[in-house]
Amino acid sequence: MTTHPTTRPGRPATRPAAGHYINRHHTVTGTATQLANIVANHRNAGTFAGMSAPRPVPGDRFQVDIRIREYQPIRPTARVTSAGAYARTRVQRPRRTRIAVIVTAVTGTIAGLAAVAAYLIGQLVELIAAHAALLLGVLAVAAILAVAATRRSSSSGRHCPGC
Repeated sequence: MTTHPTTRPGRPATRPAAGHYINRHHTVTGTATQLANIVANHRNAGTFAGMSAPRPVPGDRFQVDIRIREYQPIRPTARVTSAGAYARTRVQRPRRTRIAVIVTAVTGTIAGLAAVAAYLIGQLVELIAAHAALLLGVLAVAAILAVAATRRSSSSGRHCPGC
């Protein structure tokens, strides 16, 4: 059941406001009297939506979380007869936002590359540790063959060292 006054059956007499309400959360600290005044003011204005239980803080003060309904009007639309100059306009981010995005991207890339490098180095160390005996055997055989090849070539083409 609605209590709106109507001029025609089923239609309200006033137009609904253009816009919408949003709930905002505010943390307020003060004495009990100050907090009661804030709550009473918002109740009288019709914007009070709720609050948490008061929490004591040092110095005879209390802290509460208050939820307030705030009206957000709809931004007026600009009517353009020609798209000429407006066709090239674009929304630009503020400079700080652009710098923050760039710094975040670079930092994320560096952190990712460092993580990949650490993973690959760990895999290499694990591979070497798992196959250490085989690798040392291959290196020992290679060293023996290198020493044998050096002694063989030192005879300078003679069949025996006494010739």
